[in-house]
Amino acid sequence: MSNKSFVVIYDTYCGWCYGAAPVLDALVSSDAKVELLHRQLFSGPNAHRMADGFGKQAERVDAHIEELTGQPFSQAYVENILRSKSEVLNSELTAQAAALVHDKGAAAELKLAAWLQKLRYVDGVSAADRPALVKALVAEGVAEAEAEQLGTARLKAKADAVSARAVTLSAQYGAQGVPTVLDISTGDAQIIDVSRYYDAPAQIRALTA
Repeated sequence: MSNKSFVVIYDTYCGWCYGAAPVLDALVSSDAKVELLHRQLFSGPNAHRMADGFGKQAERVDAHIEELTGQPFSQAYVENILRSKSEVLNSELTAQAAALVHDKGAAAELKLAAWLQKLRYVDGVSAADRPALVKALVAEGVAEAEAEQLGTARLKAKADAVSARAVTLSAQYGAQGVPTVLDISTGDAQIIDVSRYYDAPAQIRALTA
């Protein structure tokens, strides 16, 4: 059993987090202690309407991410999400979904994130499609009654508390954006550059030795 500990700060709907998913999966599946914190980066004033120009910007960035990481961004995603007249990039519901499984551990939370990212980036499902998120939660073993709490004040408060921790840690260690991987094994946390592992995700496990 590794004595190393890591924190992963992410947002389900961040293209770079999706691109780094194989690296994060390799870390989480190691024998190190890992905690995921959903930063809820795209919410409130930071929720972006695609038709206001963000969609075109994201399309360029996503093409670059796919080139670097090999993670696919489908034409359905481009047409249904990025070029939509009404779609808003808002990760509040995915943050709440993450909060529902957070106590089950990093593996469960990352598996849910992967499911939701497939819905978005491959299947082209809207961020506002609450029933699709509920279905994903149930498929991951969450009781339907719990999954139906998406959008409630209680679950929003739990998600907000997690994202507040993520923001505090990011500020404390000078981390910019997501994904951020922090090695907190010692008193002085170190930021891990996940881009070093795009070509060989499993190599990040060397950090857990």
